[in-house]
Amino acid sequence: MKIIKTFILISLALMILSAEASCQAVNINKLKPLRLKMYAAEGLKWKNESAQNTSWNKITQTPDGRIWFCGGDHWGTDETVGNFDQADKYKRPWGFGNTAICSFDPVTEKVSFELELDRASAIYSNAETPGHGKIHGNIASDSRGILYFAGYMGMSYMHEYTRAFYPKSYAGGALIKYDPATKKSEYFGIPIPYGATVGLYYDEKRNILNGISPDRAKFWRVNLSTMELNRYESMARMSRLDDRVREMIMDKEGFCYFANDVGGLTKFNPDTQGITDIDIKLPGKLMDFRASVVSSKNIIYAISTDGFVWSFDPRTNKMEEYGHVIGMPDQGHYTPNIALDEEWGRLYFIAGNHGGNVAENALEILTVLDIRNKKFYWAGQVEGVEGCFGALVTKDHTVYFSCFGNFIQGEKVEKDQNGKPITRPYLVKYNPPENLDSLK
Repeated sequence: MKIIKTFILISLALMILSAEASCQAVNINKLKPLRLKMYAAEGLKWKNESAQNTSWNKITQTPDGRIWFCGGDHWGTDETVGNFDQADKYKRPWGFGNTAICSFDPVTEKVSFELELDRASAIYSNAETPGHGKIHGNIASDSRGILYFAGYMGMSYMHEYTRAFYPKSYAGGALIKYDPATKKSEYFGIPIPYGATVGLYYDEKRNILNGISPDRAKFWRVNLSTMELNRYESMARMSRLDDRVREMIMDKEGFCYFANDVGGLTKFNPDTQGITDIDIKLPGKLMDFRASVVSSKNIIYAISTDGFVWSFDPRTNKMEEYGHVIGMPDQGHYTPNIALDEEWGRLYFIAGNHGGNVAENALEILTVLDIRNKKFYWAGQVEGVEGCFGALVTKDHTVYFSCFGNFIQGEKVEKDQNGKPITRPYLVKYNPPENLDSLK
């Protein structure tokens, strides 16, 4: 009888917590502006002006403490951004559409330019072929600090679905390995010809890179020991979405997950290569995920394209819902970033990016979710930021986000030669309070 009563009490407590989480909503009128320190990406200067204007990638921290991020120019054969002319595509070295990979040292607070993606992949993009105007997936690292990343086409949307009209179209997302100690890069080719890469995950146990393309949702794996490439055709293809596929998940055991066409998860076994549909329903209208992070205990935490936060335990197939990131489920609150602090039991987001059905006064809200109590806190509205696509937490509980938007130094917004505010990619740093009640 006592066991039954205890079970009932626990169940009621969980129901109350779930109800509290779902009923929370940010008060937009009470949101305070939040100024965070910014660290601009370096490289890609052309005609004495930075050509960088965008950042769409996940970020990583290597064992030496450095944080790796990047900035792209987003240029393409039918688009330029900033004070640049289309004629430059025949003059600029390594192309129209390029990305600079950078490192940030938290001790010195200095950013260092490391390499250009087009140069490392030798893609010929300075004539009619779009280059890697951004990285739209992960900058992944292994336990030794070796990095892996792949390209994504710049703003050449007229080419995005041509698929095979090379050389007029995008050659495809080049796969690169980079050793920061030796400054040596290795080009591993293009796993999906004419297709970019969005999700990219390194399975160190098997020495395999896993990735997925956005346009045809093709899942692929490269065995770096044998250089064998396997393609698994379309995965994560969701007919309920107008947009393309943007993400996949890999857990600590190397199993991969995809949002499927019926609103659940599809699981890929790396040892048997078997594919299983898991009988769950993801929250929200879109029933998907846009950003994820995996704990040391192999719990997956994710946020959907429309802002619903959830977790999944692969051992039990149990899913848990935490509610909407700002408590406005009718808002398609596009939030493609997430960071986990396991010791403090928190998830961090900069909630709401450009695009989608989002109220303009509810964008770029720095949000903290107390996982243990299922309670959201809103620290404020981050100034200058237009988009945020990467996040991580360091051992000292500092949170870094990879963003783009107006670059602010002191009280000044950086401007171009014509006096107009410019868009730059950068890291921002947030030092959260240990006691979240101070954010009320």
